[in-house]
Amino acid sequence: MGIFDKLMGLGGAKSDGKKEEIREIFSSKVENGDSYTVIGCMNMVTTKKLLKEIRTYYNYIIGYKEGADPELVIIETDSELSTFEAPIYCKKSECKSAKYLEQTGSFSLKHSAFENETLDFFVIASTAWAGYVIDASYVNEFGPFVEFFQKHFAK
Repeated sequence: MGIFDKLMGLGGAKSDGKKEEIREIFSSKVENGDSYTVIGCMNMVTTKKLLKEIRTYYNYIIGYKEGADPELVIIETDSELSTFEAPIYCKKSECKSAKYLEQTGSFSLKHSAFENETLDFFVIASTAWAGYVIDASYVNEFGPFVEFFQKHFAK
């Protein structure tokens, strides 16, 4: 890893350790969790209150796998991986819509588990957001996830 990669937060031993922790958490919370590829994801929502912008950060552990009915499993967590929501299982056949938004590099899902809301998220590409998002870089896993999403999951 070069100095530029370190400055940009594109991996390293700390990131690799966090990725191992994410894998272990996912496998412990999802039946047959080892059969999924796992990535860390996030979303930032900005709202305005008077003259102030408020940013809220959401963190997710997402597992995905191909099959007759491709599937995503989403676990909402915090940036420290200390609290977890119950896994949400999203089979392609159950999703109302699934889109990759190329202009922003984000993903969007509509599923009954999210009620009438859309779940939007980004793959965490850098550790530069530490404290707000999970401190792991999935920059190398981004391409394979986009390929899976576009070829097997998008509607």
